[in-house]
Amino acid sequence: MDVSTASYIAGFLDGDGSIHFQLVRQKEYRFGFYIRASISFSQSTSARQGLERIQAMVGGGGYMRDRGTGMSDLVITSRPLLLRILQAVEPYVIFKEVHVRRALAILPQLDRVRDPEVFLHLARQVDAFATLNYSKTKRISAVDVEQHLRSKGVLCPCNDFFASNSEEMASQDRTFDPQTPVEAIRRQPLEIG
Repeated sequence: MDVSTASYIAGFLDGDGSIHFQLVRQKEYRFGFYIRASISFSQSTSARQGLERIQAMVGGGGYMRDRGTGMSDLVITSRPLLLRILQAVEPYVIFKEVHVRRALAILPQLDRVRDPEVFLHLARQVDAFATLNYSKTKRISAVDVEQHLRSKGVLCPCNDFFASNSEEMASQDRTFDPQTPVEAIRRQPLEIG
């Protein structure tokens, strides 16, 4: 994406766009949920052709949705395309600067999550991200994910570190990196005598 296109898309995203992460129930998935990431651009249905031009500008991905309220949306959910768009617009966004930065931190972590604790931590990041959008319609939260994982017996109480520290980490805009080594807990033998 060239500079003029990226800066135009950034301005449109700042004004009439949004970035979302949602927890979606899916029984067939490993953890009973998955995380859907999306960018949407909104405009009056009478100006839908402008959204179609934006769709072509970003590589032709996504789909058009007419809401029936006189508004239409271009919705993009492909993670590789989301990454490319967000990386391209990052230097130019103003109002959505924090949204873009946090989305770029979360997106790469979504691929091939095998550990339930890591998935739960990501679910908490999704909850924290929703506060940026002032979302009022959020139905599923990390609490639902945690309850489900505990009911399946895949979380142990010793991993409540993430629960107690996730808000602090989100406020500091840090992300959990499962590749970073964590110092082992060493138990000392009991003293006798």
